Order: sequence, then C-alpha cells, then structure tokens
Amino acid sequence: MWKKYQSIPLIYKMVTGMVLGILAGWSMGPDAVWFQPLGKFFLTCLKCIAMPLVIVNLIAGISNLDSPESFGRIGGRIIFYYIATSAVAMVVGMVISLIIQPGVNLPLEGTYKGVVGELPTISSTLLALIPGNVFKAMMEGRFDQIVFVSAVTGIALLLLPEAPRKRLATFFQDMSDLMGKVVSIVMILAPYGIFALIAVSVGKYGSKIFGTLAKYIGSVYLGIFAMCCLYATLVFLFTRITPREFFRKASRIMVTAFSTCSSTSSIPINMACAESLGAPKKVYSFTIPLGAQINKDGTCVCLTTVFIMTAQAIGAPLDLGLMLKVLILGLILTTGSGAVPSGMLVILAILLESLGFPLEIVGLVAGVHAFNDMGMTMINCLGDLAGTVIVGNAEKKRISA
Repeated sequence: MWKKYQSIPLIYKMVTGMVLGILAGWSMGPDAVWFQPLGKFFLTCLKCIAMPLVIVNLIAGISNLDSPESFGRIGGRIIFYYIATSAVAMVVGMVISLIIQPGVNLPLEGTYKGVVGELPTISSTLLALIPGNVFKAMMEGRFDQIVFVSAVTGIALLLLPEAPRKRLATFFQDMSDLMGKVVSIVMILAPYGIFALIAVSVGKYGSKIFGTLAKYIGSVYLGIFAMCCLYATLVFLFTRITPREFFRKASRIMVTAFSTCSSTSSIPINMACAESLGAPKKVYSFTIPLGAQINKDGTCVCLTTVFIMTAQAIGAPLDLGLMLKVLILGLILTTGSGAVPSGMLVILAILLESLGFPLEIVGLVAGVHAFNDMGMTMINCLGDLAGTVIVGNAEKKRISA
C-alpha cells in the first residue's frame, strides 16, 4: 500500500489535500482549528529550510556565471519584468473594479486600529537592503538583506583566483544539492500540511465570502485569474512553452503558495518548478528569492481594487490624474514594502491616507484579508516563476548564440 501511495505524483496528492481541506473547513467551520498544529508544523519546516536554501543556491548560482556583468544583465532584466508586471497588475485591478463596482452601496463599517506608517523613499528602501549585522538579519528572517549579502558574496567569489574559486564553487554546489534533498524530505508532508492550512482558513473565513464583501473578493480573484493568463501568455511568447505545460509544471507552487500564504516559505518549491521548466540554476537561484521580496502583483491588484471600491463607496470622482497618482504610489509601496512594517494592511492605510480617503475601509477588508491573501500569494509566486523562465530562456539563447 505504501509503495502504491509513493508512486502517485506529488501534485495529485497536494491537490487532493487541498480539496479535502476545503471540504473539511466548510463542514467543520471554526472547529477546523484543530488541524492548525499540523499546518503550522509544515509551514515551520518550509521556513526552516528557506533561509539556508536561498544562501547556498544564490551563491552557487552566481558562481556558475562567467562574469559579474552576467549577474548585472540578469538582474536588470528581472527587475524590469517585476516592475512592468506590477504596473499591469494595478491597472488590471482598476479596470475590473470599475466594471464590477464593488463599492456601490457598500457601507463603510469597522475601524482601523493600526499605525499608519510613512511612504518609503527610494534611498530608505535601498539602505534597508544592507544589514548592520548579517547574523541578526538571519535571525529576523530578513530575506531581502540576505539576498543582498549572498549576491555580493557570489560576485566576490567570481573575482577570486581560479583555484579557490573552483573549490568554493564546488562546496556551495554540494551544499545546494544537499538542501535539495532536505526539500524533498519536507515535501513528503506537503499533502497533509496543505490539507490542514486550507481547512483552518476555510473554516475561519469561509462564511464571510458571501457577505457584503462578495463583490470585492470576486474582483480580487478575477484580477488574479487575469494575471495568471498574462503570465502564461508571456511565457509562451518568449519561450514557446505552452500554457498547458506551464501550468502543469507550475501547479506545485500554485497549490503550495495558495495554502501557505507565504512567498518566502514557498521559495524551495518555486525553485524546483523553475528548474523543471528549464530555467538555469544561475538564474532561478537569484530571481526567485528576489521576487519573493519585491514582486507583489497580488498586492497591486488588491490595492487598486480597494482604492476603486473606497472611491465608489464615498462617491469620490475618479479622474485620470488620480489613477496615475495611485499607480505611482502603489508601485513605490509594493516594491519598497520591505521598509514598511506590518505588511499589506499598513501599505493600504498609507495609500488611502495619502489620497485623503477614509481608513474605515481597512478594518472592513481586514476581515477577509486572509482569504484574499491565499490567491495574492499564489500569483506573486507564479509571477516570480514566469519571469524566471523568461529571463532564463533569454540567457540560454545568449549562450547558444
């Protein structure tokens, strides 16, 4: 029986766990919280391996490059992609909200008790990437700072004489292979962890999705669907990988990210998906961790959806100038959100306050944020994967030319 179970592809077991989790959460309601320890155990295991995996893979990947210029070329391409898709995601959120009109007849109830932060500047965002203490950054899980330090270390490795460079490159490659084996062990728990995480989320928030915010939730998920279609189209245009093959090989990260609601915890699975889609290790070892920090297309969709919904609820006029202002502010906030504490809701509060909009809407959407966060995290990770595959394909073409 065990051998037969092992022969079943992991993605089938993960999808089955997700479906059973939805059914369990829906039928048990808040009592599904009993599954929470199992879900937390799986999520903790992913977080445990994410940091060392990023460090050794990033250094090993850069050590395979022929020069620091190659690293700069890959970095420039992927950052352009992340900014471009984030801008598109914000426009998608606006257009869909203007069509569905989730804010019409919406009562603004609830309060926001959090602290409104300050709009991050470009200089503060860049300075926040440099850790004063690299060990403290590791302890605090500052992936943005660890990516920066690991990238600098990898570039320094390229500048070493040939003998030590080869020794260190071999060491980090061996460590990367070792972490890959650790990931495969942790993924044995994936179907059960996904079942538990989904069951708890649906049990806690499922009853709210048909309330006054149903149109808001529908708008967000329609935007998520549109972005998924965009990613598949871009991958096909630049790599000729069909949407069917792309989604088939990306299904593991989609299910994992949807259930864990954590881009950083999903890094190991996303790297494995990138490799299965043919992306070189020197590319995905850098672009996936970087994307987990700066590429937040799901947040972009949600920000502009709430902006339009608030404007509709209070009867504020929506002109082109205001929408352009939201587009620029949204890009700054999402790309530089590493400098903003407390995550999505604070980012939303900063945006609304800068526009002079009431903050009551933050308390309202906070009630269903965890449900939306599942889909938002999923397209964040899927967007990282699509960009990695595109940049990786361009790099392979350059080498073969």
